[in-house]
Amino acid sequence: RAALDALFPPAANGLDWQKLACALAARSAFAIVTGGPGTGKTTTVVRLLAVLQTLALAGDAGRALRIRLAAPTGKAAARLNESIAGAVAKLALDALPDGEAVRAAIPVQVTTLHRLLGSRPDSRHFRHHAGNPLPVDVLVVDEASMVDLEMMAAVLAALPARARLVLLGDKDQLASVEAGAVLGELCGRASEGHYTAETAGWIADVTGATIPASLLDPAGTALDQAVAMLRFSHRFRHDSGIGQLAAAVNAGDVDAAAGCFDASFADLARVAVGEGADERALRRLVVEGDTGKAYAGERPLGYRHYLETLRDARPVVGAAQDAIDDWARKVLAAHGQFQLLCGLRRGPWGVEGLNRRIAGWLKEDGLIPAAEGWYAGRPVLVTRNDYGLGLMNGDIGITLELPGGVLRVAFPAGDGSHGIKWVQPSRLQAVETVFALTVHKSQGSEFTHVAMALPESLSPILTRELIYTGITRARQWFTLADAPASTVLARAVERRVLRVSGLMAG
Repeated sequence: RAALDALFPPAANGLDWQKLACALAARSAFAIVTGGPGTGKTTTVVRLLAVLQTLALAGDAGRALRIRLAAPTGKAAARLNESIAGAVAKLALDALPDGEAVRAAIPVQVTTLHRLLGSRPDSRHFRHHAGNPLPVDVLVVDEASMVDLEMMAAVLAALPARARLVLLGDKDQLASVEAGAVLGELCGRASEGHYTAETAGWIADVTGATIPASLLDPAGTALDQAVAMLRFSHRFRHDSGIGQLAAAVNAGDVDAAAGCFDASFADLARVAVGEGADERALRRLVVEGDTGKAYAGERPLGYRHYLETLRDARPVVGAAQDAIDDWARKVLAAHGQFQLLCGLRRGPWGVEGLNRRIAGWLKEDGLIPAAEGWYAGRPVLVTRNDYGLGLMNGDIGITLELPGGVLRVAFPAGDGSHGIKWVQPSRLQAVETVFALTVHKSQGSEFTHVAMALPESLSPILTRELIYTGITRARQWFTLADAPASTVLARAVERRVLRVSGLMAG
């Protein structure tokens, strides 16, 4: 309790769900912390690790725990890397007996699960397994909704018997591409809590908090006691249109979802595109960020912003490497201001068709010099892990023309250092243009303004989980682009992904 009180200031309003989740996770060798965007999953796990290291350093052995952090994709690992590094640096540890030793004992390096387990070329087997377990005391896996059944089994097999496993993720996001829906199935009862009186009593003892009666269940299972759901979003306020739209979609409430666009939310817009609509509306949206709404202050941006940043901030010939790196950071940050998402790969409303159309528009406007091949301004998505280059599936880079006319692709270093990784285009063997990005590939990413284009007819891939995941990639603005009077959104919200991992059988 002393460690929890030192790390969590008294809650201003009601129950501190992060503190409760931290306590529950510290109590069990297996724990899940789930929650929607902005609920503080990363903050919670960093404080959890501080609690565990405090107890370990104060124990009889006085030895810090061996902790590893992992994520299913390179993009998710890079994003967690940055957020973990920032959260550890900001930890207020003055009230702990040896706060700086605790801070030093919390790792900030994040790896992919494949690298953690030691993937073998041309094999589905790993170097670490039950006969050669990982040298860890605690393993934290972020974006666990993306982990398939086979990978989760491999992780569990490679864990030493006394190790702790903590899973982080949003239970309502898209499940893994491969078989299973592990996190969703494990968290199937999270919303209702199902905590026993024993768990409630323990929580009261170590946090001073009272679990609401509505979350108590004398028949709660052992798994229920290890699942903590964060219920307050720090990103989306109660008057946030994005937050309310995501909640309505998640609940399958078609009328409420449609009503969010009818309301006067400043962070939501709907643009008519496709058959029966003006083609120029989609062009204005992706190039200018024009949603057809008037904004009193800051307004959403489109791709013009990063391409003008690329042009206007370009360093002169002879500039120092630091200046060139700083230019790349500015361009990458500007690119993160907007992203067009879609559910499909093929067809006029899939990434292939949309990428061609958008590149053509940008070339016509003089923002890029070409619409095919390698050119300055081309955003690329890595589609396969390349350990030699240190690039992972899902990484996004921007092609830049350096002073002197040489093309290089700039990627974020992904290690929390804000550094830049420069790669020759000829060395990138598995990349694709990414003016349009599938919702699946966007998992683990966030963008200031997200536009999601829906096709004119329903596809089997369009489900409630896909729509929810697309919406929650947006930090500040979300725009839906669909055909006039389209029923695709409503029909997609009514459909759920029904996948069974077999975890709860019997």
